[in-house]
Amino acid sequence: MIVVLLSLAVALTMLEPVPFAPAVSARWAAPAIAVYLVLAAGLAAGHTVLALRAAGPDAAASPTARPRRWMALAGQVYLVAGLAAVLLAGYRTAIVGARAVSNVPLVQAALAWAPFVAALLITWVLEYPLYRAVRLRLAAAAAPAPAMAVWTLREFLLYNLRHHLLFVAVPVGLIVLIGDVLRLWVCPLLPEAAAGAVLLGGSLVGAGAVFVVAPAMIVRIWRTSALPPGRLREDLEALCRRLRLRYRDILVWQSGGAIANAAMMGLIGPIRYVLVSDAVLAHLDERSIRAIFAHEAGHIRHHHIFYSVLFALAATGLSAALAQQATVWTGAGEDAGLVFLAPLLAAAWAAGFGWISRRFERQSDVMAARLAGEELSPESGGVAPAPSDLPVTPEGVAVFCHALHRVAQLNGISPMQRNWRHGSVAWRISYLLSPFSPRSRRHPIDRQVRWIKIALWIALAVALAGNVILFLWPAPAGGA
Repeated sequence: MIVVLLSLAVALTMLEPVPFAPAVSARWAAPAIAVYLVLAAGLAAGHTVLALRAAGPDAAASPTARPRRWMALAGQVYLVAGLAAVLLAGYRTAIVGARAVSNVPLVQAALAWAPFVAALLITWVLEYPLYRAVRLRLAAAAAPAPAMAVWTLREFLLYNLRHHLLFVAVPVGLIVLIGDVLRLWVCPLLPEAAAGAVLLGGSLVGAGAVFVVAPAMIVRIWRTSALPPGRLREDLEALCRRLRLRYRDILVWQSGGAIANAAMMGLIGPIRYVLVSDAVLAHLDERSIRAIFAHEAGHIRHHHIFYSVLFALAATGLSAALAQQATVWTGAGEDAGLVFLAPLLAAAWAAGFGWISRRFERQSDVMAARLAGEELSPESGGVAPAPSDLPVTPEGVAVFCHALHRVAQLNGISPMQRNWRHGSVAWRISYLLSPFSPRSRRHPIDRQVRWIKIALWIALAVALAGNVILFLWPAPAGGA
């Protein structure tokens, strides 16, 4: 998903003038795309072969584990960097030079992104044998429990298209469409002095609106249905009332029994959805489901989505200010601002967002453990203590850790496998098992996240102040 988002950023950025890049004829575009696709196929095939050679039920223990991880990482980096190389090698010239393309909203961006989409589809096709081998192994290990679903190639591709490609492409595409409509059809009708402000303001308002309504689109892009009435739904609804969590609906995430996960999406209650996958419902007991659900609810209760948006705003503002200064220092011109902005934003997200996101995961894990250790009875409804006042009990930790480990098993994920946004399962479990001072009412992760939130507000204030200063007192060309 991150690779898809980065590739879109590269495609949109490289449509702008690229400073210091030599002009390349459009006739080199087709050979560059062919080389890009062939190398992407080679990396995907190599990763699949190494992974299929993994010995034993735990691929992480195989001698090929480290080369396989490096090849997988290389493949992801190549998909993004290779797209930039293709655009520089004449493909951008071909797109920008076609007047019929540049005058139609969204088409230019779609064509710039098309080589990446083709390479990604090839990668998925070549990685399907690995997916099938992993699912068959999991199905055998699950016996005599309900069999784990194994998708056909068509189902595998459709799932990835829905959950990895369209999940990102539809909202971002709408934002690009709004910007293109303003640039092509609205701004030419306005005075030059007002056109820039209208384009910027309209794009920001449009992006905010798309972000707010995106969950309503995503639950339709993904296959979902309402969780049927019953004891589980009543229990989850009671937990939401307990947490004062507003939502539109609790949905079953239909994955054909192949994905074990849960999620909450939506910044505001009327467009917030709670998702529990069909595999979670089939393979976990109600107490474990409640613990996984409580973890997702923790993200909402602690406003993690809001502060993730705050990080995005602060990172974008700070990067934009630095990019503007870079155009002055290098003399590259204002048109090159997006080219400087892209690597600055990538560095900010790589260095900051993953670390912050993993702390948000820890805080939600702690709340899930608190709630998992408490038995709610009908008589306790109105007098139950606030979740932050509940102790982290060994029983609650055991329930949530078991649920977390079971979800990893169902998804074929090694407990030691690292994840940029969530951390490894072993890392998360070890934190829950680590002792902390019982004298403090607030858990250590709550204090740490509180400081993270304060730092994000400070970063946003600095970003706003920096951009206002640069707007009112721009640096002279050729120096600071």
